[in-house]
Amino acid sequence: MSATGGTTPLPPRAGPVVDADGHVMEPISAWGGLPEAHRPVVTADAHGLEHVSVGGSEILAVPLGTLARPGSAFDDPASFRPLADAQPGGGDPVARLADMDGEGIDQAVLYPTLGLCFSVVEDAGAAVGLAVDYNDWLASYCAADPSRLFGAALLPLQDPTAAARELRRAVTQLGFRAGFVRPNPCLGRSLSDRAYDVVWDAAEELGVPIGIHEGSSVIVPTLGSDRPFNPLVLHAVSHSFEQMLACAQLIAFGVLERHPRLRCIFLESSGGWAPFWLERLDEQAESFGGYCPDMKLRPSEYFARQCAISFEVGERTLPALAPFVGPRRIVWGSDYPHHDATFPGAVDALRATIAPCPTATQIRVLGLNARELYGLPRRRDGVAGLIDDYFAAVTARDPGLVRRVFAPDATFDVDGDRRRGHDDILAYYTEHTFVFEDFRPDPAPLQIDGTTVTVDIDVHLGGTERTVRDVFETDGSRITALRVRGFADVLRAADRP
Repeated sequence: MSATGGTTPLPPRAGPVVDADGHVMEPISAWGGLPEAHRPVVTADAHGLEHVSVGGSEILAVPLGTLARPGSAFDDPASFRPLADAQPGGGDPVARLADMDGEGIDQAVLYPTLGLCFSVVEDAGAAVGLAVDYNDWLASYCAADPSRLFGAALLPLQDPTAAARELRRAVTQLGFRAGFVRPNPCLGRSLSDRAYDVVWDAAEELGVPIGIHEGSSVIVPTLGSDRPFNPLVLHAVSHSFEQMLACAQLIAFGVLERHPRLRCIFLESSGGWAPFWLERLDEQAESFGGYCPDMKLRPSEYFARQCAISFEVGERTLPALAPFVGPRRIVWGSDYPHHDATFPGAVDALRATIAPCPTATQIRVLGLNARELYGLPRRRDGVAGLIDDYFAAVTARDPGLVRRVFAPDATFDVDGDRRRGHDDILAYYTEHTFVFEDFRPDPAPLQIDGTTVTVDIDVHLGGTERTVRDVFETDGSRITALRVRGFADVLRAADRP
């Protein structure tokens, strides 16, 4: 392997693995406290379809157990499953955590299933009640392990002021890490409508992103619904095309200009459209930009400043397109427990997909980007979490993250090469480590003695493999001293770029 190859999947302990778009399968009992007229009701027909209605109006018609069980298909009615047969982890957090352990997923940010369709509820009061009760139920689900499960708040855009209020409540009282909206029109309003400025204001003030998530439905207003119906075409068009239009509107109508601290994550729509669409919007802005007086930057500049996008775990174009999207703009989602989720095997599939990428890109896609975008905490507390952060920082070749884990006056000794302070320590990494795109530390279990940590590390660098030993001294929150032994041998053996 060459020093710039990066063709081997990232070792599993080198950084966080974060599912940026998992789902729950809400039990109907989640809304048991609402007035009867506002509660979702599920009725089954003779064909195995389950019809979900609110206030007498249908919002979804699908075999719910089939929708919420990986590997299921909708083209054989004989195989339809009811809600009771859904994947257990969709509604049971203990079962989900076991599935996450099996997959090698450290943390997950969770979005709804039934709640994906509440945007068609016309009664604003009912919509607010549905959102509040869902968010409360999701908070109880995440409470099974608050270091691993995190909620994205359902926002009732039927009442923008109430949606902003609910976002504040969900973040400050329930500990949620994002808000969630559909890209489709809600009561005739698109996401670019000025009525939603109050929601974007709240997201900026709270410092949380807005996850924009589509869901295929013949009831929710969807692009292409005026054309001949076919489930394959509807599902393909709704997810990507609705997100593309929402992205264009948020940029062209000045939402991102008016709200420069608003961050948007486009989820479950594949990621391959982003480079083409941004190139297309930039080109169109040269001729038609005068129609968008609130747009001060090029569309691609807004996206780079404020947006991220989720690629599918098996999306083969990811390595080729990552440089155009930006390695820091890419996350992934399992879609668990939905029918089209890759389960088991999502993380393995993702590792295979991103294997051609530089290691720094791999670690960002696997979880570092999602952790930063959602503002997630370390999975492990104390010095163990600090050392986890160190390995993520150096694997990502990120000077800012390296600074964050070292104390300003920290000392650094690599086989007698002694350094002190941020600038001097960073100079060592820049000159000797970060020049190798294939640098991958695979640390063994940490040996912790108070605030001292010793760890043996299998290091891949420049096409060679060696074992080194790191000894960290910490003050509990930052590294105050690091002594490395054996790394000089790694450098001597490496195929330098």
